[in-house]
Amino acid sequence: MELIRSSQNKTIQRVQKLIKSRSARRDSGFIVLDGIHLVEECVRYDYLENLQIFVEDPITSEEISLLIQEASEKVSITLVESHIFKKLSTTKSSQGVVAIGRLKQKLNLNKEAKFVLAIDGIQDPGNLGSILRSAAAFSVDTVYLSAGTVDAYSPKSLRGGMGAQFRLAIVEDSDLSSLIEEFPGRSMASCSLRGETIEDINFSGQLLLLIGSEGNGLSDMLLDKVDDIVSIPLANNVESLNVGSAAAILCFRKAQSD
Repeated sequence: MELIRSSQNKTIQRVQKLIKSRSARRDSGFIVLDGIHLVEECVRYDYLENLQIFVEDPITSEEISLLIQEASEKVSITLVESHIFKKLSTTKSSQGVVAIGRLKQKLNLNKEAKFVLAIDGIQDPGNLGSILRSAAAFSVDTVYLSAGTVDAYSPKSLRGGMGAQFRLAIVEDSDLSSLIEEFPGRSMASCSLRGETIEDINFSGQLLLLIGSEGNGLSDMLLDKVDDIVSIPLANNVESLNVGSAAAILCFRKAQSD
């Protein structure tokens, strides 16, 4: 295995650029995985092409040693001296493994999708990752993200999603207004201040569910377009839920109804 000793190494600089720049990720098709779980997933299920794994030297983790043994011959593995590896980690407490790879062909859109999720303006990558994880767990077919939503494939979003991004058909930079108009089934928007409660509304059938941003929620324009508005009743004078928690509850409710 190659050992990188310098921060001026071109490969190290390339990975740093991919970590920092959404445009670099989009232009190249490469994304950055940080942490043993995500890298293991991609080794096991072959989600990415041209997978290159960077491991902190010396290797002190049995999990990483096993990961190296499991990786196929087409996976490139590079050791990186500890003081250089810190420049690649996107977390305060590094797990000692980072990888880059090119996204394969994304999952095909299902025009007859039974459950579609649309996300407007989410700014926190951890929240977006959490929502995508719930979407994958509760059988969402397709996820549409507005142009103002954070990158679904940033290192932080990928960590929050725990690999959910590889299990979902995701369409970025979507026009949600047009999506509502063109969707053949019912459209429903989540709103903490108005609408029928989650117990009183019907979630069955072909459904488009819209989730808004952390601070502002959905715009009045989108709320006026949907067929239904749903709210989650809260106790103890709690005004609202974290958007990730609210999305999980709504997705679970839809899964229960089918």
